[in-house]
Order: sequence, then C-alpha cells, then structure tokens
Amino acid sequence: MDYLLIFFYIVLVAIIATPFVYVSMFAKHIPYETDPKSSELFDRRDVLLDNLKDLKIEFDTGKLTEIEFKSISSGLVKELEEQDKRISQGAVATLSKTETSAKPQLGGKFCHNCGFKIEIFGAKFCPECGTKLQV
Repeated sequence: MDYLLIFFYIVLVAIIATPFVYVSMFAKHIPYETDPKSSELFDRRDVLLDNLKDLKIEFDTGKLTEIEFKSISSGLVKELEEQDKRISQGAVATLSKTETSAKPQLGGKFCHNCGFKIEIFGAKFCPECGTKLQV
C-alpha cells in the first residue's frame, strides 16, 4: 500500500509541475504583439466602447433623458469611428521614430481608466478620476 501512495504522490507532483515546465520550454516560441502604439489605439477603442456601454446603462435606468443620451452618444460614436479609421489605416506603422521624437508632446493623452482627454503636459494623474497614468 505504501507503493501506491508513493505512485500517487509522483502523479500529483507531475500534474502540478507540468504547466511550469510547459511555460518554461515553449513560452519563447509564442508570438505576441509588442507595439505599444497599436495597443494604445486598441486600448483607447476599448475605453470608448466601455463609455458607450455605461452611457446606455444610464439611459436604460432613467438617469439620462433621450436628448442627453443622443447628444453624448453621438460624440462617442464619432470618436469611435475616428479611432477605427486610425486603426484600419495603420497610421502607427507609417510614423517613423524621428517624426515622433521631433514633435513635442502637447498633451492629448487619454486616461486608460475613464477615457478622459488629458490636455495637461506632463500630467502623471488623471484630473477626472485620479488614477496614475501609464507612461
């Protein structure tokens, strides 16, 4: 009976160790996207979609009138369409590093948490929600 217990301990250790061994051996071959600009575009698109969903929920619960909902959502939809154009055009790929370094940063960042447009140069926190901005 002791041999059976030892066998089950070996099987348990093998089951627990298998994911770690797999990741250490094959994780080098898994491709992933490392372009921060394109991920920033998709993150901004996700924030806009989340804002639109939240707006719809507020309209459904009666917090917003139909006129308020239409005026706010039309702006969000326009921004979302512009964002989709930027993504489809691949404008990020056409910019070279010299062009981006030659232009000074004039703000125009967006908060990754609430989607607020930050126009303050060198801001480290979102003025709307207070979250720390990603560099």
